[in-house]
Order: sequence, then structure tokens, then C-alpha cells
Amino acid sequence: MDHLSTRRARGRRAAVALVATIGLVLAGPAAVAKKDDAKKLKEDCRESSSVKLKVEPESGGVLQVTAVVWSDDSDEWDWRMKHNDDVSARGTVKAKDADKSFKIVRDMADFTGPDDIDFRAQNTVTGEVCKNQITF
Repeated sequence: MDHLSTRRARGRRAAVALVATIGLVLAGPAAVAKKDDAKKLKEDCRESSSVKLKVEPESGGVLQVTAVVWSDDSDEWDWRMKHNDDVSARGTVKAKDADKSFKIVRDMADFTGPDDIDFRAQNTVTGEVCKNQITF
């Protein structure tokens, strides 16, 4: 190998090492923040309802996921929660409270890396859809 080829090979190795180091530095604080912070996101639905999704870390590698839907009626809603594209829970609920809301709370495993949590609810009478997604 000539002198120029050796310098290019060293330069490529140095560039790869630099990119890997930057990736570790950038990933470090995010991983720490994930374990300490809850994430909340409130969205409006298709019509007059709204939905809030909250993910909060618990001890023992568990995420507590809470979804709340506020509605203008007391109709039944079909709902489902997904965790990394797999259905984690589903059911049907009737909004009973005075404010015509309902709340779903589920515990999920906190996997290594990002956890994608999706919530979707559909009013069985009006067809209104409420959905929300958080990457934690």
C-alpha cells in the first residue's frame, strides 16, 4: 500500500470513529431523559371530542400509559392501544362521567430503545375517531 492509500484508510477510520462517538454522545442524554420524564400529548379528534395520551415510566421497567377521551355524548367507544405496532389492549367503553369522558390506563413493558405507543378510539354511533401517538 502506498503512502496516499494509507492516509486515506486512516482518514476513513477516523471519520467512522468520529460519527460513532457523536452518535453515543447524542444518544446518551436522550436515554437518561426517557427514564425520568413523562410525556403528554393532547389532540383534537375529527369532530368535537379530544384525546390526551400520557406515558410515564414506573419502576421495574414498566411504562404506565393513560388515554383520556372527552366527548360531547355518552355513546360507546371501541378503543385499542398498540405498543410498537402490536395490539397491547382493546375494548369497548361507555363515557359515563358527568363530563362524558373515559380513561384507559394500562401498564406496558419498557423495551430497550424507543417505545411507540398508539391509542385509537372510535365512537360506535357517530363514527368519530380519536387517536394519538407518542414515541417514548
